[in-house]
Amino acid sequence: MIDDNRGRAVLDPPYRTVLDPPYRTVLKPYGHALVKLARQRPEIVCLSGDLTRQCEIDLFQAAFPDRFIHAGMAEANMIGVAGALARSGLIPFVHTFGVFATRRPLDQIVNAVAYPRLPVRLVGFMPGVSSPGGPSHQAIEDVALMRALPGMTIVDVADATETAQVVAAIADLPGPVYLRLKRGEIPVIFPEDHQLSLDHAQLLVDGRAETRLAAGTAGGGVTTGGAVTRGGADTRGGGVTRGGAHTVGRGGTKGGGVSSGGAETAGGAHTVGRAVTVGGSDTRGGGVTVGGAHTVGRGGIGEWAASVAGAADHAGTPEAVPGSDVSLLVSGMMVAPALAAARVLRSAGIATVVLNIPVIKPLDAATVLAVAAASQTVITAENHSIIGGLGSAVAEVLAESGLSRPLHRIGLNDTFAEGAKTAAYLFHKYGLTVQHLIDTTWSALDRPGTPPRSQPVPAEEGEYSPV
Repeated sequence: MIDDNRGRAVLDPPYRTVLDPPYRTVLKPYGHALVKLARQRPEIVCLSGDLTRQCEIDLFQAAFPDRFIHAGMAEANMIGVAGALARSGLIPFVHTFGVFATRRPLDQIVNAVAYPRLPVRLVGFMPGVSSPGGPSHQAIEDVALMRALPGMTIVDVADATETAQVVAAIADLPGPVYLRLKRGEIPVIFPEDHQLSLDHAQLLVDGRAETRLAAGTAGGGVTTGGAVTRGGADTRGGGVTRGGAHTVGRGGTKGGGVSSGGAETAGGAHTVGRAVTVGGSDTRGGGVTVGGAHTVGRGGIGEWAASVAGAADHAGTPEAVPGSDVSLLVSGMMVAPALAAARVLRSAGIATVVLNIPVIKPLDAATVLAVAAASQTVITAENHSIIGGLGSAVAEVLAESGLSRPLHRIGLNDTFAEGAKTAAYLFHKYGLTVQHLIDTTWSALDRPGTPPRSQPVPAEEGEYSPV
């Protein structure tokens, strides 16, 4: 948080730059980060469920053998030991694959860690369908299980840069934390100056053109004079308008609650933002604000938006986020496919927002609502079941805020995942690829013709390119 010159708290600008694919990869960013922090923090101890090398903590074992506990293939007991260590004033980091960190010892997590709100850090490798193991190894419901536990923080980082930062970031969070981590060669999507935020989701910037992935192009998706415009077909002044033929805030309102005299807002009393509007209609503040009678989220969008989101629709009132045809709300391993899909969609004239959500619980509701309100449709994508994960969390926020936006959830559709030699095969089988994101967007927006085709960037050994 920062303060503006009038003493009000506003968010740090949430735009973050991304690098170009194919991404270089690094090995053991988590293991190195844990060792680095442990040198500074003697209260950190490390537990392994018989997967020491696979979870990168052979580095910790070598550096601090007296602070390393090999619990064997007894995850329930390992959780009990971790709870006892936490009660003794230590900070235990517990390591195994995601399924064995959550599903197998769930009762012990509830009673020995979550109920007493102890600072145990559960680190689950191979999230979703990233495992070469069989169905028993696919962590497709780990987020859903952990989301149901009161006080549990859930973090799903996107790359090696965020992985290197997340260890220190979660060390002092209150209560238990579940951290999802990709195993093996970890892509570097963000530059070195990227700052992981556990408070706010981040809109991403195309590193090649230094342009916001949120922005449309002249005559394109969300533009001045294009498909979704301020003065065109779907407009702030035309057919579906803020103050025109089809509005919410003239004939059909809730006493100013669902309008501000314009079209679609979260109006006055039911608010999620500050006095920041988009065209005087679909708003944050007055409409969607923080600080009103009924608030959602951690804080307002704030006035940083003027510098990052372009011109204001009203003098002195900046837009919170730029308008878009579609917003892609993603976490973890789905960030890279979403970035690739956004580039293809933008080239086809579809203005696309990519929102990186590293913290699934507690969800940054304020930013999610701001992005959704500025979008024609919302798509979530997660390497997880569509039930109980990121998509469900976003759906709950949209429903509870009363914000009406079409929502499409990409993930495993209520099915168990089979095994495979490579994660790429499983991403194709269960619809987690770049092309599936493109196809879903095309269909959601009811665009005519055939969706544009993704052209995968060739990756050499030591590089990573989304499938």
